[in-house]
Amino acid sequence: MRNAISEAGLPLDCKPHGLRKAAGRLLAEAGATAKMIMSVLGHTTLAEAERYTEEAWACGRRSDQA
Repeated sequence: MRNAISEAGLPLDCKPHGLRKAAGRLLAEAGATAKMIMSVLGHTTLAEAERYTEEAWACGRRSDQA
């Protein structure tokens, strides 16, 4: 993982959990549904994935918001 982080030009203190959270946030902001996020990130419950979509809606950052 350290090599991949280094090759991507990311700070070496990046952790897999932080990268997973960032991916979830970006997916939600791009308009992915909670089920899509769950599938991509491997969450075991819908509630875990819904955190990302709810936060994106609350902040007005979803690309499909009018």
